[in-house]
Amino acid sequence: MDSPSEVHMPGVGVAPADWHLRVLGRFALYRGTTEITLGAGGRRLLAYVAVNDGSVGRDGAAAALWPAASSDRAGGNLRAVVHRGRRLVGDLLISDRSHLALHPRLTVDLWECTALAGSAADGLSPAEEHRLVTAGDLLPGQQEDWILMARERFLLRRVHALELICRLRTGEDRPAEAVAAGIAAARLDPFRVSVHQALIAAHLRGGDIAAALRLYRCFRSRMSEELHREASVTPRRQRRDVRGRR
Repeated sequence: MDSPSEVHMPGVGVAPADWHLRVLGRFALYRGTTEITLGAGGRRLLAYVAVNDGSVGRDGAAAALWPAASSDRAGGNLRAVVHRGRRLVGDLLISDRSHLALHPRLTVDLWECTALAGSAADGLSPAEEHRLVTAGDLLPGQQEDWILMARERFLLRRVHALELICRLRTGEDRPAEAVAAGIAAARLDPFRVSVHQALIAAHLRGGDIAAALRLYRCFRSRMSEELHREASVTPRRQRRDVRGRR
């Protein structure tokens, strides 16, 4: 796993090696097998730093976490959350006057899965592929702008990696693993043509012609419905625009 961007700050102690932050599927902070309870502000702050590669500027964090507040109020909120958080997690959260960072020895599931996605072309173990296939969404149900953008970045990385795994395993005559990766990619991005092409090829390589045909027909029907819906909506929008200009 790649470490987050390092920030050199004075007074940084050594964090225990058995802390783990989870942001895929749900938020959870563990020390060993014990889940640590944090307030809503602390959870949002740790998650924000985590989805930004482990290091952020204070001003940017305050603006993102409290977008409706004035800069002074947002900065005060951030200082309060950092103070409370450090009492609970110590040097897992590193801070100075301008930056915040997560300790490099903290493990984060998002970083681990992102690293796996980036290594897909080099070959992953079956356990690593399974982890990428079954990874949860990033903070599901949360709709803040910074979460939505981070969620989309992670989704695209997973889709690209899973599609690549599907094609690689098909070429290696390992259709079961290829199909598992392809199905996961198609669930994440049901309208990506290249993913469905890869999955159909995997089914055919495994001799499952019926599954390949079902997938082809389902995808064709879905795309036809989507294109028809867009075609019917666009003229209505144009008519409204024309009427609005009269």
